[in-house]
This record gives sequence, C-alpha cells and structure tokens, in this order.
Amino acid sequence: MPDSSECHTDNSFTFVQPACTTPTNSQSNELRFEIPFTMPGRILQEIASSSSISRKFSTGRLRMAFITPTSFIAPDNLAPMLARPPHVSILAGNSRLDIGSDGLIKIEAQLQAFRAALLHANQVRHQSGSFPPISIAFDHKGIFRRQFLRDGLSNSQKRNPRLCHLLPEIIAIFGPLADELHIPHEHILIIHEDSARTHAEHLLSTQPIPAEVRHRMVTATTERSTCGIANGSKLTCAAITSEYFCKAVDADGSPSATQALLEVFFEASPWSEVLAYVRGLQLTHALGMRFDIRLNLVTAAGAVRRGEIVHAEPEAQVSSELVA
Repeated sequence: MPDSSECHTDNSFTFVQPACTTPTNSQSNELRFEIPFTMPGRILQEIASSSSISRKFSTGRLRMAFITPTSFIAPDNLAPMLARPPHVSILAGNSRLDIGSDGLIKIEAQLQAFRAALLHANQVRHQSGSFPPISIAFDHKGIFRRQFLRDGLSNSQKRNPRLCHLLPEIIAIFGPLADELHIPHEHILIIHEDSARTHAEHLLSTQPIPAEVRHRMVTATTERSTCGIANGSKLTCAAITSEYFCKAVDADGSPSATQALLEVFFEASPWSEVLAYVRGLQLTHALGMRFDIRLNLVTAAGAVRRGEIVHAEPEAQVSSELVA
C-alpha cells in the first residue's frame, strides 16, 4: 500500500431500496430473473443445500453437486449480513474500461454495486473498528498498466494498483462515493483482467488440475471466450471471475487465522452475468480455495438482493500456488 503522502484525496447497510428512490405501486423490491441452466447428462446432479456445494476430490476425480444459479441469491432480507463476521473482504463491483476511437476513456461503472459494497464496508468498520479489504474488478480492452494508470508509479504500485493510482477521469467516477464514507482511496485495491488472465493461464500450464475442473476454465471453440469482450482468449468467464475472487480475498496481503468470507457485490451486465458469477464461485471452491463466498446482486435502482453464504468443504488445497 502506498504511503499516505502519495495519494490523498456513517451509514448502516440495511437498505433494500436507497432513500433517493421511491418504488411505485407497480414496483417491487424483489428482483426476478431466470437463466437457462441445462446440465450435461454425463454430470451427476445431486440434491444440495442452498447454502453449500459439495465438492470432493476422490481418486483424482472431482464430484460436484449443482444447484440452480438463482438459488445463490436469496429473497430480499432473508439472508442478513453477518452481525460480526470473522474476516471479511469485499469485492465492490465489476466495472469496464475502454479507449474510444476519439482517444477518450470510456467507463462503464457499476456504481450501484460499488456504493452498496462501500456501505457494507462502513458497517463492518463500525463493528470491528477498521475497514475490511476492499477491491474493484475491471474488465477492459488494451493493456491496463499503459492505458489506465497514472505516470510515475513504482513497479510495486503497477502490480497492485489502488484507486488513487488510476487516471483522474476514473477517480472522478469512483472517488466521490469513497469520500462520502471517508474511505481512503489508497485502501481500495484495483483488480484488472490482464492480471487475472495471466495468472489463470499460468495455473493451466503449470498445475495438475483435474480434467473436470480444467474444462470449466477453458472455452470450447464454439463458445464465447471472455465476458463480453472478444479478444482471442480461451479462458471462460468463470475462470476470470474466480481469479477476481481469489485476489479480492488476498487484498490486504496478510493471511487470516480465522475463516475468510468474501462479500461480492455486482450488477448483472453483459460482462458480469449472474451465471458467470455462480460458475466462478463453483470453480473457486473446485480449485481448492477454502474461503466462503456470498453473492450480492445489486439492481440498477440500487436494490440489493443478498445471497446466502456458500461454504467450502474443509479439504486440503490443491496447491498453495493456486492462491492469486
């Protein structure tokens, strides 16, 4: 994390509809969505609880129990946030960056997810005395370090950039929300697609990953390669999303002695589809990651549909190198 001299710049999280938005009689706080999800016949579909997925490595093979994608998102207010979470990390949305033909930065920001995540971080601060690790994920075109970071950064800052290291145009979008809750810009880690893809490809080339898991990381030739951006990559959206999750849990750089929980806030969009996030969650645990995950879907109006905590089974990790 940079020195305080390098970049400077309390609400509770109990809302379902933001104060500035008043639903009409025809509106409801409940978000409904259905996604086709047909399992191949060769995969055994087991009955699983809505709060966990069973995964077991046995004689080199992976057994999975699948549930419908919408089961990960509980009805509004039926899955309350933890009163005192043991070790919480927060992924504050999955936005997208691009450079237009005019040379200007195009920002497709998931600001509702970002705001909901910061409000929850503020709640954690009131309960624990400090902010939890906070990250933002960015899908993008081009090379992130060259196009979206400001000049004069050290190699360490380029590898693990913070909000204050981005170009002013990007900070102007996200910074004011952080300022409202007095969250320092240097506290918010930036996770970008370049880094996620590089690490996932490294795992595929160096680690003995079971075939069933590898299949979930690499696209077939007829499938879409990445999350809404065609760039020739063979990685699935699930693989990129899983990398975002692992990096967000490790955002503060210090291992926790208690069970970790990742609170994921995201909006449904072409590059962050609900199904991709569910598959990313499944893949993360299939790779041996032991932290718990909760998906919190945020609507364009700011309503939050809180998921249930999905626990990883207490099994040994595949490899310590799988941690981003």
